Amino acid sequence: MALRFVDGFDHYSLPAQLSMKYQTLSINDATFMTGRRAGSQALLFRSAEWIAVTLDNQNTWIVGLAVYFVGNATEAIVRFYDTAGDVQASVVVQTNGTIRLYRGSTNTSLAISDLALNLNTWYYLEVKINIADSGGLFEARVNEQVWVTFTGDTKQTSVAGASRVILYGRSADNAIDDLYICDGTGSLNNDYLGDCRVDTIYPNGTGAHSSFTPQGSGTNWENVDETLMDEDSSYNHSNTIGHKDSFAFTNLPAITGTIFGVQACVGARKDDAGVWVVRPLARIDGTDYEGGDQYLASSFLFVRHLWEQNPDTSAAWVQADIDDAEFGYKIQS
Repeated sequence: MALRFVDGFDHYSLPAQLSMKYQTLSINDATFMTGRRAGSQALLFRSAEWIAVTLDNQNTWIVGLAVYFVGNATEAIVRFYDTAGDVQASVVVQTNGTIRLYRGSTNTSLAISDLALNLNTWYYLEVKINIADSGGLFEARVNEQVWVTFTGDTKQTSVAGASRVILYGRSADNAIDDLYICDGTGSLNNDYLGDCRVDTIYPNGTGAHSSFTPQGSGTNWENVDETLMDEDSSYNHSNTIGHKDSFAFTNLPAITGTIFGVQACVGARKDDAGVWVVRPLARIDGTDYEGGDQYLASSFLFVRHLWEQNPDTSAAWVQADIDDAEFGYKIQS
């Protein structure tokens, strides 16, 4: 797998709910604003806030996100951390809007762009890093054009690789939207994806499975159809291994480009002691395809599984596949 994580920031009702998907974060005054497309939502950082995605250790990472700068500041927008918690590399947007690449936090300046980002304008920023003592690559693209690049020593710490990506707010407010993270493995999605959007769709009807007991609304799908999650206000519950719910979903907006993957995102928690495991579920052409095991906590988490290809065909997704599919969840153990 190479596409590891996506987020469109459309399904949060409060900034505090970011902790349901991001393992560590520092959010104090963050809020949401209109995203770069009508009807979408973006995360607006206020002051020096951040969210982090922790994955496994890899030598190559590619990060893409839409960025919008409200004010000027010289501070990091993306950093890569190693497994020991030390900064491997940083992407800094300077007060004049130019992009500077650093090894470490600001230990060694590697390269700076000639072009500059304007305020109050959406851009699509992509960063690629290959971490190595020599022959490594570190570069940033804006709107699919390389603005700054460096080849050479990109390894700051004693650990080879990075395992955590942190996205920063700066002392001058900035917003982010349409995030993807890829690693360099496999034969799919192991390089720049280009200017991407993350579309969020929601349940809108009963599917093939309705094993859980509804609490709140009349039917299972109505308990999970809200655009912004209401947690314990309406939900479906079960303590029976093997129980499944699946739902019909709203159709995607018209897509003319490549669909790089589909991520099922399930808001869930356990309400008793013991280990409870769920699996996100895709149902395509009458067949269930289960994602990996996801362990629940006592508070709500967004557990997820990402299919880079249609599991029914082992081919790239097309819009009709997704529009016709059901998605849901299963109690595994």
